[in-house]
Amino acid sequence: MTRVVAPVLVLLLGSAAFAAERERPGQTAAAVAPVETNLPIVLLDAKERIVPDRKVPCTVRMILSAATLGSTTAVSGVVRIHGGVSQGYPKKSYGLTLETATPWLGMRDSVHWVLNAAFIDRSLMRHKLSYDLFRSLSSAHGKRYSAESRFVEVHLNGRYNGAYLLMERVDRTLLELRRYDSNAPSHACIYKAVDHAANFSQPGHSGYEQREPDIEVQSYWKPLDEFDRFVSRATDAEFQDPEKGIASRLDLDNAIDFHLLVLLTSNLDGITKNFIFARDAVLTNAPAPRFLFAPWDYDGTFGRNWDASQVVPTVWLSNHLFDRLHQDAGFRRKFAARWKQLRERVFSVATIHRLIDDNARTLGDAARRNSVRWRTLDGPYPDRLTFEEDITQMKAWVAERVKWLDAEIERRNR
Repeated sequence: MTRVVAPVLVLLLGSAAFAAERERPGQTAAAVAPVETNLPIVLLDAKERIVPDRKVPCTVRMILSAATLGSTTAVSGVVRIHGGVSQGYPKKSYGLTLETATPWLGMRDSVHWVLNAAFIDRSLMRHKLSYDLFRSLSSAHGKRYSAESRFVEVHLNGRYNGAYLLMERVDRTLLELRRYDSNAPSHACIYKAVDHAANFSQPGHSGYEQREPDIEVQSYWKPLDEFDRFVSRATDAEFQDPEKGIASRLDLDNAIDFHLLVLLTSNLDGITKNFIFARDAVLTNAPAPRFLFAPWDYDGTFGRNWDASQVVPTVWLSNHLFDRLHQDAGFRRKFAARWKQLRERVFSVATIHRLIDDNARTLGDAARRNSVRWRTLDGPYPDRLTFEEDITQMKAWVAERVKWLDAEIERRNR
């Protein structure tokens, strides 16, 4: 979970000469007096208005210690508005690319970071809760890759901009894939599912963006095209073939854990889009690499959809790939056994409730300051909900969700 950081003094840098975005802080935000917070402070200064379609120069500094006002050295870089649908929300997410790799708050050295606004998530924690849960499923038999993250408060051009989740980017380094070599015949590849065509039901790569290799360096769709062609066109006998079938192409243990995370959180938008699909390079005289999943974009979970509308706890989620996998009785038994194992501890109601409480304590009064700065009632949020009410609803929803999944997974395994 998030490391507890010593209380820090929020430093207001004074009014900027210009607003970095279309929206401007309200009177309350501009007039905030110095307060104490238990969260690190990110001071982001942009040299131009921040926009989604190009990167603009910026500097970033992080304040860490109340006693000494200790801080990281200011780092230069570029920033842009991050996200898809969320770009239309008043509180923006930001993608940062720094000139120098920085190991912020105990996370790995990286030049790439995301400041996630979680505007539709009143709890501010659904991303973090989901990613931490998936990573906790790692074992000696295989890692479960997801972005590490820390809660911070952001000041943009000298004005308080709210509570954010500072997140790693899911990239080649995080997934421990081989570096690109232009002379090699095969490359590590990362694809991000960006719309609902990414459901494995047809050949081709419709619905995906290529993230690795850099599309500007080399277009590299062959591995995904071959996988989608196999899943969508293979006969049942070919699909289940022990040597050349799906088990030779996909890490089934990883796929089971990914599907269970989607089901546990009820990520309606994360089963046919908003996931990472990756594979390492093929090497001569080495075991063939298999595709794996990594989660991404989980603000619409734990009882809420992508637009923050409420979600009932009794919905099964799947796509063409998982439909085909679940047609096999052996896979269903393995799937049910893994669910039962995780329910004993990692996916127990008590564990998830504890993680929610831990995140709420870490956020502390930053949740209130964020709600003052960003009144989601003035935006797309569909109901009147406080931070505390959202936590209560999440906990009740989790208890109902796992109870329903217990019965549903058992029923499907008969």
